[in-house]
Amino acid sequence: MKRLLALPIMLIALALVACGNDWSVGPDDGGASFSRRFHYYYEVDCRYDAFDQPYDCSDTYSMSPSMSVDLRITRDGYATLCVDDKCSYYDPGEYDVGYDHGDRYYDFEGYDVRMVVYADGSELVYIDSYEGRAYYYYRDYDYYY
Repeated sequence: MKRLLALPIMLIALALVACGNDWSVGPDDGGASFSRRFHYYYEVDCRYDAFDQPYDCSDTYSMSPSMSVDLRITRDGYATLCVDDKCSYYDPGEYDVGYDHGDRYYDFEGYDVRMVVYADGSELVYIDSYEGRAYYYYRDYDYYY
């Protein structure tokens, strides 16, 4: 009976020693790779003010054709963002990661434009500060602005 218990205890001890000082199960969000493809079928257009607030928004309408977005982020932080197969590439310091609506988002900023892609694919926001417009894209109709 002692031999039967000794093997599981040794295996657990070996696993704990292998972990060392780092007791985490894997890399955190900053170290994990990410690769997803999203399709957006609905859009809401808004005017956008200098305080980063949308107003005077349209009703939700169906897009035809739909828009596809590919987002790939490597383990070391390099990002590829493709919108309808037109790709842009970003170094680790050229975009931000944040949390909103209870989910993580990636914020890509360019000259007078900004694109925010939510990690779950529920929403994509394109902001053109030069024109003062914001475009909200949704994959399901149940999202309202």
